[in-house]
Amino acid sequence: MCGTCCRNEWLVTVSKDSYYRNEQLFKSTGRADEFAQAFTQLSGGRPEEYAYIAKQALGGGCWFLDSTNCCRLHREAGHQHLDSVCQIYPRYPINTARGIELTLSFSCPAVLKLAAHRFEPLMITRSDMPPVSAGLDAYTAQVFPSQQPRYSPLRYYFELEQHFIDILQSRSLTIEERLAFLQTVVEEVLDLAKFAEFDRQLQQLFCRNYQFLDEKAIQQQAEQLNEQDKATPDILLEHFLVNLVFKKIGFLYGLENMVRLLQLAWRYTISRSQAAPGTAAVMTCTEAAIVHLELQYSHNRKELLNMIHTQEGKQWLF
Repeated sequence: MCGTCCRNEWLVTVSKDSYYRNEQLFKSTGRADEFAQAFTQLSGGRPEEYAYIAKQALGGGCWFLDSTNCCRLHREAGHQHLDSVCQIYPRYPINTARGIELTLSFSCPAVLKLAAHRFEPLMITRSDMPPVSAGLDAYTAQVFPSQQPRYSPLRYYFELEQHFIDILQSRSLTIEERLAFLQTVVEEVLDLAKFAEFDRQLQQLFCRNYQFLDEKAIQQQAEQLNEQDKATPDILLEHFLVNLVFKKIGFLYGLENMVRLLQLAWRYTISRSQAAPGTAAVMTCTEAAIVHLELQYSHNRKELLNMIHTQEGKQWLF
């Protein structure tokens, strides 16, 4: 365990059940005073975010992080005693009509390292076994497209999501070109949704797009026969953008906002890496930018979403 995720600026909140479960544990072992120091109730807290865990004065680590980067609470009471956030991270479970979907948070150094060394496109794999055991409060989103109105594009969200991911992974185009193409596709989808035969026209749009992407891929293969298969900063950014889409940002915040958020992530990453001297330095800057963006999305999402409207094309850096 590296302990990095337990030494960040955000507050780790716990549910009401977790708060009182810990109160009982600490009182039963004669540590009521420590409980009062470690857990603070939030003003107007909700059942799912009822209190937060204090930070250590030295180093800002979680109250329960010891000198070996292990969790004292986990060691004492076991994995199931922990709040859902601590049980699940860096996993990111989503409850959907297709079943439980699971991805990872790029704010975790181990996850980022795996992604940074992966050349192959990220893949969606399927299993008959649940990927993780999680309580209802652990799911980051509820995604059931069939509950959307009949003529809403989001009713076809799963088909759209796969198409968007395919576009983002089309390496015959630059990242900038992929995002521009994705924006055009979303505009077309929203326009087609006004018509009665939306589902049929959507499939026709997909076919045209795949034909275009196939032609670009064939052209690239002819031009870059000697290109080596190796991970690059652009491929890492691709992985991050694909992961954002898989987190269902298009379903949760709308397709247009999805595109704006992806473009913001790309611009921010480029701004942080474009002056770096050499590929290694660019990769380091790209990794740092991605961690920052992931933390913003996880812990400051409202401000991040406001930014795509109020500062798009202006002073959008943060």
